[in-house]
Amino acid sequence: MKLATAILAVLIVSGAAHAQRESKVTGTKLLSLCTASAAANCDAYLSGVADAIAAEGPAHAPACIPDAVTGRQLRDVVVKYIHDHPQEQELKAGTIAMHAYAGAFACRK
Repeated sequence: MKLATAILAVLIVSGAAHAQRESKVTGTKLLSLCTASAAANCDAYLSGVADAIAAEGPAHAPACIPDAVTGRQLRDVVVKYIHDHPQEQELKAGTIAMHAYAGAFACRK
């Protein structure tokens, strides 16, 4: 019985180790946030996505965002992308941002 409990505990822990947090924020919510009168939270969110992309390193990054790009510029890129691709509004906000960045800031090969 102790062996079965130990095996079950290991399986549960190993399964949890592979799980990752996934945001519940969709493109619809992001668009609402980014077009609000106080869009600082949008800029912060999108800068975080840009930072995560940069952390991947140039060999694996889906986009190469120049250092000079501002939060406002990131917001403009993403808002335009959402307007141009309304069929993607229910995707996760981070996924939409990555698609937008990859189109606007393609890496040179």
